[in-house]
Amino acid sequence: MAKEKSYGFKTPVRRTTKNISGNKVGGDLTGSESEIILAKRLHLEGNYSAEFLIPKSEAIGLFNSTIAIAAIGGYFISNKNIEIVLSITINGISTKSQYALNKGHFEAIGHDFEVDLLTEFENANAKIEFILTEPAIVEYTHFSKGFISKEELVLSEDAYKHYSNSKKRICFPEQFYFNENILINGSNKGSLIFTKSCNRCQRYLPINPYNQRQQLAFSNHCTTKAPCTHNGFSIYEVISKEVDDKIILNSFTNEFDKGYLYNGNTIKSYFGHQLECKACKKFFVNAALNHLRSSSQHREDALRRRAFELLSCNLLGLKWVYHEFREKTGLEFDKFIYDKFGKKCFKCDNPIANANEMHLDHTMPLSHLYPLDETATCLCAGCNLAKSDIFPVDFYPEEKLKTLSAITGIPIEIISSRTPNEKALIKLKENVKWVVEDFLTHPEYIKERDGKIAADSILHSIQKAINNSPNSYNLLEEYDKIKGLIS
Repeated sequence: MAKEKSYGFKTPVRRTTKNISGNKVGGDLTGSESEIILAKRLHLEGNYSAEFLIPKSEAIGLFNSTIAIAAIGGYFISNKNIEIVLSITINGISTKSQYALNKGHFEAIGHDFEVDLLTEFENANAKIEFILTEPAIVEYTHFSKGFISKEELVLSEDAYKHYSNSKKRICFPEQFYFNENILINGSNKGSLIFTKSCNRCQRYLPINPYNQRQQLAFSNHCTTKAPCTHNGFSIYEVISKEVDDKIILNSFTNEFDKGYLYNGNTIKSYFGHQLECKACKKFFVNAALNHLRSSSQHREDALRRRAFELLSCNLLGLKWVYHEFREKTGLEFDKFIYDKFGKKCFKCDNPIANANEMHLDHTMPLSHLYPLDETATCLCAGCNLAKSDIFPVDFYPEEKLKTLSAITGIPIEIISSRTPNEKALIKLKENVKWVVEDFLTHPEYIKERDGKIAADSILHSIQKAINNSPNSYNLLEEYDKIKGLIS
């Protein structure tokens, strides 16, 4: 008679949905339509700048207040490493944002300036500067400027805290909600790109044609479970084309990310994209639901992250990095990483005022059992949020990967891969009995909260990491073999 299988916790189950996002379309576009267009191109021999007037008459009070916001931004790519500086000047006061544009790396960039309508102010002057060390070809799309006038932002007081937090740059320029595309003097027709519709704001916004995981206006839908099998999220009906199919097919064959497929009528994405642009997702989905999440759900997420950190350290024989590093070197870990990266964000190159404002990134993702250690990366808040659990190869251009490898000491073959921590997976398999019977049955992990226990999610996440390995196995089946439950 076969022995009964018992793990001390339930197999993974999904919590009953409590809150509905109200994920309704804002018009005719469903989020599954695409337009194939041409970018604009600038041939630059040296440093170049362009200025744009933003009339004060266009200023509108936002957030049910007297705050008006002038903004400028768009999506840019260059064939050389260049720097782009966006600035806005009002009443002689200038603010700016700097972006390091790495060769062949499409970037969403933007800058804004808040002004109080109760004060006297002149027309705003917006400026874009290209700083070059050698001639470059720069292409761009959806470039615009103006005062923000999105109706929902005008009326909502709560929207201000979501708009203006430290991570706001991750949604630039989407959250400006501009519809006009303006030309920079000297521009000509550029390369082929494609856009996808947002089912909320009804705009067509760009998807990165060269790397799906380096997101522009839309976040990916399926990552660890790719390929995305949700048709609405991964298959886009081509509504219009600015060029003929021969040119389009050539780009999909020779230039674009091989994860995109084009058949003349539709574009299929390997990872898929959200139906809403990043700004609409932020304001009208996440902001509406996050405060409705129960304390148990927030605690469960935190438990899962801590469990992965603890598990990876235990498997690899490591201690908590802060204490261990202080004992070994006499230095503070945060300050060490901050200084090692030159006190600036490695991704965007913007200075970080002090170590307390730095965000420590695992470099190789924790979700794939890479613990926080001396290979950590210094990022700003926005870039750290954008990276999330993305592998470095899907977040940085090739030249940056080489630099990151040199700084962190992670071999280039590892930092350029998309594989989980194989050392941890080997130890996981060797210690499967301890993982199932001791680690996953910790009282905090098996406590039921809202009908679900953290151990379920932890196990599910561990198995997803294992599945991404070329040497994958089923964790519970390995445990059953040891227990004699299966032959």
